[in-house]
Amino acid sequence: MRLNLNPFSPSAKGYYQRMVLDTAMRIQLRVLGVLVCLFGSSIFTASLGSALRVRSLNTVSEGLWVLMGLIFFAAWGVGLILAIRQLIKGELFNWWRMWKVSEDLGPIDAFPPVTPKMQSEARFFTIALLSLAVISVIAALFHRLM
Repeated sequence: MRLNLNPFSPSAKGYYQRMVLDTAMRIQLRVLGVLVCLFGSSIFTASLGSALRVRSLNTVSEGLWVLMGLIFFAAWGVGLILAIRQLIKGELFNWWRMWKVSEDLGPIDAFPPVTPKMQSEARFFTIALLSLAVISVIAALFHRLM
């Protein structure tokens, strides 16, 4: 994932706009959002389980932690593969050039701000996250019963 060296500069808006409009970067941001969502959900269910003294909520929290770990390691592995591919192509260290071009070009006027492709990606990630969360919760509860 690319980060801006000076996030408070006036041209940083264009840099982040280009980052979100790029499909590969947008998917990386969505995966980061999935991890943050699972992290918050697991902490919330664990605290709710402790406050209400409901052991099944603690089990659900453990299932969400396992799912978060699996997604993290899968994303890390894919990132490692992509980094090796970029290293072979000689594109791994061109982030400075990308940052400089985005800094020079400045903000862009994208209309519509949310494209149909972005909407379909959002639907896919939402359905995938909810499906995986439900599967992990059911597996954790089933594991607790056995």
